[in-house]
Amino acid sequence: MASSQKIINCSKFKPNNALKKNGIIWNRFVFTGLEVSTGAERLFFIELEMLNASLATENPILGFKTRTKISEEDLQYALAGTKAAHDLQAESIVTPSYVAVRAGAFGRGAKQICNYYSLKNVSGGFKLSPIEAGPCVFSDDRLSGSVSCSSTELIQHPEYLCDEGEVRWDLRYEIQFAFPQKYKEKNEAWIPAGAKTSFAGSISFDGHDYRVVPKSSCGYIDINFMRTLPAPYFHMSSSNLTSRISGKTLFNSCFVVQGLYADRLALVVKLEDIDVTISAKEIRSSSKPLWSCAEMPADEEGDKLHWSVSADTKKWVVDIDVTCYTSQLFVRNIELPEGKRRVMKLLAGGTGVGEVRLYRHVGKNLEIIEDAHIAGALCEFGQAEEGEL
Repeated sequence: MASSQKIINCSKFKPNNALKKNGIIWNRFVFTGLEVSTGAERLFFIELEMLNASLATENPILGFKTRTKISEEDLQYALAGTKAAHDLQAESIVTPSYVAVRAGAFGRGAKQICNYYSLKNVSGGFKLSPIEAGPCVFSDDRLSGSVSCSSTELIQHPEYLCDEGEVRWDLRYEIQFAFPQKYKEKNEAWIPAGAKTSFAGSISFDGHDYRVVPKSSCGYIDINFMRTLPAPYFHMSSSNLTSRISGKTLFNSCFVVQGLYADRLALVVKLEDIDVTISAKEIRSSSKPLWSCAEMPADEEGDKLHWSVSADTKKWVVDIDVTCYTSQLFVRNIELPEGKRRVMKLLAGGTGVGEVRLYRHVGKNLEIIEDAHIAGALCEFGQAEEGEL
């Protein structure tokens, strides 16, 4: 499988020196696998992240790792009980710098497993593709590698901000629909580079084997080049759509919503031969998408969270509604480039269901063009918080 030259060029985007020293480069791949033994579907993710990577030393620098700041002289002050002892700090807070590979699964029993590297020990530099970090390979058409963390490692290194487990994968992918930058500000950008992507291969998650088949993989790829992650962080995406009007699977359709960038969302909706896109820097205030993420009353299966977006352009109206049971959501922590133990606490789920409705303006009326059922949606909502570790 080979990606188009247009997408390869996107993956070659190089951040400026300021972003390399103070910023985050985050490339993520999301896809569905079928468990070999049961045929059950599960949504997985694999991520390559560079955090302040050009500040690299020989070893990755994790901001949550405790580093003793008290010198032998300081200890003498403390033992003597002098006033200077009151001004001592037990640990040093550092600026993080590393390349992280994360992999995991959404749904019940969701988890993320992380391995960290110094940029000095990663081939490819800031090109993103091809790149090798430990056993992991990221190229324009292939992903392979593994991540693992044992219970002993986790006890010894809570700063890893991950779970116990192991994930191994060997995949090829082909981007089917790509969109240019939907957010661009100076040297920052968000690119939904593979809004609909087919994956093929295999993945093993904690000893359970899954097949990844192009037709059912419903893949997604995006690239973030940011000084820091937007907060609040809002994301919805899926290419698993079925028309509620015709009953047919919409093989050439997908949608992505992400933000908030300066209080705005970026939106991409492709329903067969119709594309509706709104940049996060859309000039017309009337085109500014409205959004919410709120709890819903519980039903017999439990509590639910509701993501919704509504956008009105000169020609189109788009309404998206997705719900996910809270029992199938999990919170994962992503360290922010500014350090000081700040994290993005990301509430994430991969089992969202709902509808996307597309209307066309006809005079003062609205004509419905498509009403599609959404399955297996990736839903994320996050806030930046001070780390508690």
